[in-house]
Amino acid sequence: MALQIRRRRPETTQEAPRRPWPRRRPAADDTGKTVVVERKPARWRRTRPNPVSMMIMAAGWAAAAVLALGMLLTWGDANPDNTLVDATLDAGRWLATPFHDAFTRTDPEQQLYINWTIAGVVYYVLARALSWMTRF
Repeated sequence: MALQIRRRRPETTQEAPRRPWPRRRPAADDTGKTVVVERKPARWRRTRPNPVSMMIMAAGWAAAAVLALGMLLTWGDANPDNTLVDATLDAGRWLATPFHDAFTRTDPEQQLYINWTIAGVVYYVLARALSWMTRF
């Protein structure tokens, strides 16, 4: 018996994906038999994210990543004269501008860590909410 590498699947008219086991509920006529009920999957599983939603989420992740990388470079005492370090810190300062003096501390590095962390969390949560709203 030969193994078929490209086996055709039978065409189905059913739109919902099949589950490994169907949901069951007792029959209404008290016969004691189990009736198989096919339900539609939840709405969030039926819809695919659209490109706008994915771009908003990517922008939120990018903003949070730039802020996190800037905090790591500051924590590691990276050379601020380096072009890449300077560009990352400039982008982080620009992203954290609305949160510049949210919390003031005597230590400037501690103030940077707190304010940039809040900025990163806000950007991620905002991107997540906007992405969810544009998904449907």
